[in-house]
Amino acid sequence: MDFSFRLFEPKRARCTKTDAPVVQVRPNGRIVFNKKATELLSSSNYCMLGYDPDQNAVGVLPLTEQRLNCFPIRYAAKGAYVGAKKFFKFFNILPGQLVENAPVQSDQYIGVKL
Repeated sequence: MDFSFRLFEPKRARCTKTDAPVVQVRPNGRIVFNKKATELLSSSNYCMLGYDPDQNAVGVLPLTEQRLNCFPIRYAAKGAYVGAKKFFKFFNILPGQLVENAPVQSDQYIGVKL
């Protein structure tokens, strides 16, 4: 008698931690920085966001003081995030699925390809 058993494996294998800076753009409009990428923010509490349609990239400009149209940066134990759904909807670039890329420092901006 032959059996065709499927193993009980509900838990996924953990992803190996990386020391590289990574920024995620999530479908809920959050820009999430891992712990290493958070260092690029220089402990700033606010940021301005820009969009480059030619490169299809988002630029994050860290600020120490609040300005008109800036976004607050929220810090957590594992990194930081910016809630930017209005920004993504304004440019009609809200991603349908998670986008994860390495950030690129360009002058004062932190660039992330979408």
